[in-house]
Amino acid sequence: MAMKRWLPGLAALPICALPVIWAGQRAPVLPASVILITLDTTRADHLPPYDDGVELPAIEQLAREGVVFERAIAPVPLTLPSHSSLFTGRIPPAHGARVNGLTLEAGLPMFPERLQAAGYRTAAFVGSMVLNGNRGLRRGFDVYDDIDVGPGARLRRPANEVIDGALDWVNAGRDKPFFLWVHLYDAHAPHVLPPEFDGASAAERYAAAIGFMDSQIARLLQALDERQELARTAIIVTADHGESLGDHGERGHGIFVYESALRVPLIVRWPGIEPRRVPDPVQLIDLAPTILALEGLDAPPMDGASLAPVLRGRPAGGRTGYAESMFPLQYGWSALRTVRDNRFKLIEAPRPELYDLATDPHELQNLYDTHPAVAGRLEAKLRTFGTVDWQAAPAQPEAVRDQLASLGYVSPSRGPAPAAPPAIWPDPKDMIGVYNDIVEQRMRQRTLR
Repeated sequence: MAMKRWLPGLAALPICALPVIWAGQRAPVLPASVILITLDTTRADHLPPYDDGVELPAIEQLAREGVVFERAIAPVPLTLPSHSSLFTGRIPPAHGARVNGLTLEAGLPMFPERLQAAGYRTAAFVGSMVLNGNRGLRRGFDVYDDIDVGPGARLRRPANEVIDGALDWVNAGRDKPFFLWVHLYDAHAPHVLPPEFDGASAAERYAAAIGFMDSQIARLLQALDERQELARTAIIVTADHGESLGDHGERGHGIFVYESALRVPLIVRWPGIEPRRVPDPVQLIDLAPTILALEGLDAPPMDGASLAPVLRGRPAGGRTGYAESMFPLQYGWSALRTVRDNRFKLIEAPRPELYDLATDPHELQNLYDTHPAVAGRLEAKLRTFGTVDWQAAPAQPEAVRDQLASLGYVSPSRGPAPAAPPAIWPDPKDMIGVYNDIVEQRMRQRTLR
């Protein structure tokens, strides 16, 4: 597949025209305009700053000029719950939006509200109806440009349209610092690509979609450079979750909590912060307190911890990382929860799993039975995050469920989950083939309509 020939053809500017982000002497760390770019469904090890992959000039340049976090972890392998955690700094049990189609709790503070109250212009431009403002993420934004879900409307839009709107908004004002959130959805299946990718493999289509998103990030960088604002604008690139691409039998995401679905890129290019790589594990919930701290603003109570000291060169420390998937509950299967320390990762399931991520990053050798002391220690940590509520992931309303299904989020057509769990919950490891078949059948039905 001629990936590297195709990418420049889609870019809005030649790769050689990418601006030099840092020029001259570095400024001290001061409050700055901030751009947060979330790449939906983008796993870290498919980007050049983390592993081999398609050339991504814009992201690679941001990585060279910023801080690359090598082990950033999403809290949920689903779009709305993960973004809800990112904006509130809270883990999913605290904010309540634990599956797509639900709504973030109204009273929970979001960090854009702090920026807005401090006088920043604020705007969001999102690429999928999964993140529409009525899901609770609108708070703190002067402008929230989302998807019209009226009859016959598209439920997603490509990165070039999202960036078009963002550039119009940026160009409309210069009077004060701004916070801009840009959400690009192109890497989420089903991919919308040029005809030359008809018949390409899933991995090739996935890489092509990521390449297209990078070309649109390049447009944004170029526009900021032309306004002479790039050097003093902080830019953060991350993802809400990854994509399994067949790992452990899962074709997409949403069910499992393995690294392919939870490990995400995190690149922070901030004025005055020296480039470096951080090997310590961090979490998406750390971004909200980090942004507020670097902007000199107080943060409300959050589960995340500010990474400002880490950005300045200190170790990240040994905090316990937490993630979950309540999505299997909608099928009558067991929920999955996981905790990790710097080395080991425990997955709570009917057949529990323990992995040494230092020696087994692909999670192929389950050590649960051979390392009981490590497993017991992590199980004790997991209990501090509460227990699974069988009703924690109620079935979405029918209209929302149908919209989500058209975007690849398939859930059963039945009503709400039963009031009590069955005596033995099926392990999602045993049901992933069934789930893949359900997704394929639903996608085929929509294609035939």
